[in-house]
Amino acid sequence: MNMLSLDQFRDHFHSEEVCVDYLFQTKWPNGFVCPKCSHRHSYHITTRRLPLYECAGCHHQTSLTVDTMMEGSRTPLQKWFTAIFLASRPSPGVNAVQLKDIIQVTYKTAWLILHKIRLAMSEADASHLLSGMVQVHDACYGHPYTISHRTHPKEHFLLVGTSLDKQKHPTHIKMKLLMESPREKHISTPETKSFAERYIEEKGAKVEYITQRLKPRRLKVGYPYFKKASQWINDTFHGLGVRHLQAYLDEFCYRVNQALDHKPIFQGLIQLCATTKKANYWEITRRRRKNKKSKRLQCANQG
Repeated sequence: MNMLSLDQFRDHFHSEEVCVDYLFQTKWPNGFVCPKCSHRHSYHITTRRLPLYECAGCHHQTSLTVDTMMEGSRTPLQKWFTAIFLASRPSPGVNAVQLKDIIQVTYKTAWLILHKIRLAMSEADASHLLSGMVQVHDACYGHPYTISHRTHPKEHFLLVGTSLDKQKHPTHIKMKLLMESPREKHISTPETKSFAERYIEEKGAKVEYITQRLKPRRLKVGYPYFKKASQWINDTFHGLGVRHLQAYLDEFCYRVNQALDHKPIFQGLIQLCATTKKANYWEITRRRRKNKKSKRLQCANQG
């Protein structure tokens, strides 16, 4: 599905009915299940834009998009599917300005759709911990990059963690911004400890840290992925501030991890959006601020 061109994709999902059928199969692969009583049979009500399903047991009515990322959205499923398809492509990617023109919505709607998709990706990333042999190293996003010990305000430091197989090939990757931007170009022990506690399995993992200043990049297994992520962010979004940077890093890592696991990205992303509960604009922006605040508190407690 990801190898299709946009025109071919639109030919495949040529109507709202096709998208409804696909979402139904994704949400209920073994047939309808009532969210209230788990009954398996329903009556189909087609008097609304999207069909309703009335449980034959308890008569509870549920929409196809309830408890999905599309719940409450007035945007047709065809446009949602196109956005998910474009977000599933690693190159060239899509930004909100481009998406609004492609699916003919407002900029705010396009921006919100993409951030909802990224939220689903971030939640998928949070559910998978690094395990086995793990390498963790530092990286820096942003310019200018100076050789001085002091950090420039436009430099954003992060830790890149990579699970490795026996041949030391990457099997899973995470990129996480530091809880606090360091004044000097040094990754503190509390930062590496917090990364390990949040993103690495507690038992059985063998972790190698490469966070010493000026350590050769060739030793950092995840660094080529970080460079690709930086290039993608700069080319597609023309650079980012720190506020939403983590969401874009999670998006990049989601696609990489799906590819490393040989899983179809579009189908996996549809599944994510069909099983991740909705979030509105204020919840998304508030979540970003809340995460930043909680990181500061953790840093203070560990300091």
